[in-house]
Amino acid sequence: MAKKRRKPNVPQQTLERARRELYSAADAPVEQAPRPASQPQVAKAPTPVQAVKATSVRNLRQEYAYVLSDLRNMGILAAVLMVVLVLMSLFI
Repeated sequence: MAKKRRKPNVPQQTLERARRELYSAADAPVEQAPRPASQPQVAKAPTPVQAVKATSVRNLRQEYAYVLSDLRNMGILAAVLMVVLVLMSLFI
């Protein structure tokens, strides 16, 4: 059995840069510049969770109708192949 290699499959330069970015981001505290009081507060964009709640089931069914047809076709194909395997096991 071959020995597992723990060596990543990326160039050494890329690996070193990624480690530098990782460790420097973890060690350095994130500092944000204070906002001046004269600027109005800007409303945040909706988070993905809020966007998901806004979509309806009917809308999702219309957008992903092709997925249901693909799943149905794969199920039919799997059933046919299982029948073929059973028939082959009986005759061979």
